[in-house]
Amino acid sequence: MEKLFDAEGMTRSERYFHTPSAFARKHLCYVQEVGQLKSLKPHVSSRENLESFLFFFVKGGSGSVSYEGKEYELKKGDAVLLDCAEHYEHKSSENDPWELAWIHFDGAKAEALYPQFKKQNEGSPCIRLAAQEQRAADLIGELLKMKGENSSLGEIFADTVVSRVLLLCMEQAGTKAAGTAERDFEGVREYLNTQIQSTSDDMETLKTSLEEKYNISFAEVSTAFEKRYGISLEDYAKNRMFNKAKELLRFTIKPVEEIVEESGIHNADIFRALFLENEEMSPEDYRKKWAQWIKG
Repeated sequence: MEKLFDAEGMTRSERYFHTPSAFARKHLCYVQEVGQLKSLKPHVSSRENLESFLFFFVKGGSGSVSYEGKEYELKKGDAVLLDCAEHYEHKSSENDPWELAWIHFDGAKAEALYPQFKKQNEGSPCIRLAAQEQRAADLIGELLKMKGENSSLGEIFADTVVSRVLLLCMEQAGTKAAGTAERDFEGVREYLNTQIQSTSDDMETLKTSLEEKYNISFAEVSTAFEKRYGISLEDYAKNRMFNKAKELLRFTIKPVEEIVEESGIHNADIFRALFLENEEMSPEDYRKKWAQWIKG
């Protein structure tokens, strides 16, 4: 494994290498290298064709990264998530040398999530950590404490830390987008949750109520919502309706026909198809299997 920031005499660094077991390679996200550095002199470094993903964030100073033909300026609090199979270059500022912390990692989960991250982040590998900067530092710090030591428990622990890094990236993806992406989408999500749980509104009614509450077209808010959360607003609402249906089947004795309406799905064929697709059983069988009040 090539060193990521290999610049002898140009940086002061702490790094540890990890060699994953066959189990970790097959089943987990595993760490290959973790470290932190302070740039002593401005320099450029480039890599490509590495079977690895790289997360690093700028703890101080500034610099830039070039990826997929674009150059991105970075400053304190900025972070980058890269697929290292692609060519990339990074360089520290001449006048304001940067200080970085990084993780090299790999695994099937990262491979599956990276395209979604790029889509949600409008094609950019860069995110702004803002208030989450200490969270990123703590995650890398947890891996640095391992000092390259491997064990079964250590690999499972490293997998959870890398998963939390990926979660952080997904949470921050798209937050710098202009216009509607700056809206309070946590508020939109909570509003949907409350409406679906407390009413039997169908999708069209929910669309209208959202437009009225936020003074924005449903198409506009849905597009930005999907960029923020990686799921369309309509699919999110349908998922919440389906969860409400399951709750009603398990904890009430209401007939299925009534639950079709109260859940907001309002269509018996769609209702049944959702259970067959997602639970691989009919609504009646789901109730028999899960409802606590049914004995035998």
